[in-house]
Amino acid sequence: MKKLNVGVIGTGSWGKNHARVFTEMSNTTLAGVFDLDQKRANEITKLYNTKLYSSIEEMLKDEEVHAITIASPTSTHAKIAKQAIENGKHVLIEKPMTSTVEEAEQIVDLEKSSNVVVSVGFIERFNPIVFRSKRLVERDELGELVLISARRLGPYWPDRLKDVDVIRDVSIHDIDAFRYIVNKEPKSVYARGGKLRHTYLDYAEILLDFGNGVTGFIESNYLTPHKLRKLMLTCEKGIVEADYMSQEYVIEDAEWLRTKKLEWKEPLSAEMHAFAEASLGNAPPVVTSLDGLKALKIAISSIKSVETHQIIDLNF
Repeated sequence: MKKLNVGVIGTGSWGKNHARVFTEMSNTTLAGVFDLDQKRANEITKLYNTKLYSSIEEMLKDEEVHAITIASPTSTHAKIAKQAIENGKHVLIEKPMTSTVEEAEQIVDLEKSSNVVVSVGFIERFNPIVFRSKRLVERDELGELVLISARRLGPYWPDRLKDVDVIRDVSIHDIDAFRYIVNKEPKSVYARGGKLRHTYLDYAEILLDFGNGVTGFIESNYLTPHKLRKLMLTCEKGIVEADYMSQEYVIEDAEWLRTKKLEWKEPLSAEMHAFAEASLGNAPPVVTSLDGLKALKIAISSIKSVETHQIIDLNF
């Protein structure tokens, strides 16, 4: 079996999980890691017996590295991704794709003129509750969808978050999941939010109009003491309540209450497997750079709505 040799850039609280998963999968090899904190990166190299790169440039020039994942601060994503594409490396960029829409557009354009795959780390696409919800909506199992909502609450991680607000960091997961489940783009967004304890927005409520009577609502914050990750669907003939973390899936209709714990699967492993298969040419990418751009555009428009107190039209 041909394997994808992957380098990981950024070995903080999430990048270290990238490294772990690449050592566990049958279609990948962890080629090495880089982090500005060389002590932290060295711990990963010792743990997984892999190479420690002294710079990003060294990793990108290494012909044995086929692909990279970018788990560094958001402000660094665009520059690293463009360098990687120019060096012929497949790229998975952790969300948000970039800090600005303009940067994301540059990456999409650069990918079009290359032979590489660019994907974005929307891990919830690979959560069984999201796939189940998409299938339920497609099959009209509970009739017409009326409302899709999510609550993504929990404490701030100072060792992880450096340069981004709650909407681009947290709400964007549900923005992408909603696009995937509903299978259409929202027409407009209205959002409220604020800063209680942090430099950037640390709470937000986002209302998305998908047209034809379908509404999306996302509540996110860094404030509440306990982590909560919920997905709800309100349909013509029933409701769904699901938990992103436990993957418990509850369907309530006119007949009965069906509670089911879906077979638990690690979304990160499924995400990286899909990225590897796309990079190896075995399958199309599940999440594209265009998905990353569109989700970012909705997130940025949500921030604009918070700032202006106005509905923002989305022109897709």
